[in-house]
Amino acid sequence: MRHRPVFWSELNLVYKTAGKWSFQMDHQYRRQSRDENGRDLNVFRYPLQQVFRPWINYQLTGPVRLSISPIGLWWTWSRPNDFQPYTFFQEVRIIPQLTITKPLPKSELVYRFRSELRWPSSTDTLTSEYVFLSDGESDDILADRFNVRLRAMIRWIKPVFQKNADKTWYVQTSAEPMAVISRTARRFDQSRVYVALGKRLRDNLRVELGYLNQFNLQTDPIQQRRTFRFNHALHAYLYLENRRRTKTKSPVGPE
Repeated sequence: MRHRPVFWSELNLVYKTAGKWSFQMDHQYRRQSRDENGRDLNVFRYPLQQVFRPWINYQLTGPVRLSISPIGLWWTWSRPNDFQPYTFFQEVRIIPQLTITKPLPKSELVYRFRSELRWPSSTDTLTSEYVFLSDGESDDILADRFNVRLRAMIRWIKPVFQKNADKTWYVQTSAEPMAVISRTARRFDQSRVYVALGKRLRDNLRVELGYLNQFNLQTDPIQQRRTFRFNHALHAYLYLENRRRTKTKSPVGPE
């Protein structure tokens, strides 16, 4: 079992039309401590991941929103300690998504179902060029060149700290199990639990600070060994949209 403190940040920019369409760009940047099983607490020591992901959203009905990210770019760094060099992996993803919002007395539930079609590089692209369909690996490695990740999330959101209709402060918590499907494997391999306090500074501006626990089940095919890894993330979220009367609902982070 391994533990590692990390830092995740996310910037969400949303443009809403007067109808049911909205367009979104999110940028995620993550940093990490040394891989010393929780002994290093400097979460800003090394770069971990950077993501650029556009979205197209359509509010099908009041509670139902359909979304697609037509192409997203993932850049991931790895450096276990000061004595090993950086590695750099690139990835392309296409993501369809369904979101359902259910109002509750003084709170709401959000159900989100997502499929991620992933094309990761299987080699260090600091030393080898990233090619979309093949990095020149063996047939065994190419069998996992493309995979699908299935994600199902439930989120609960509740306004707090007010005695009237003012809803500037809120708390939220979510749980999200995930499974990966490839030509060689079908398995549950990750889950996330998130809890946060947020504040709506303006109608179109929201900030959020939370804790995210990311559980990963990692398998070493050479040593035939499984590792249970927990990333403990300080998560900062900023959401900004244009001012417009619209029929679309605002996304709630983190994405």
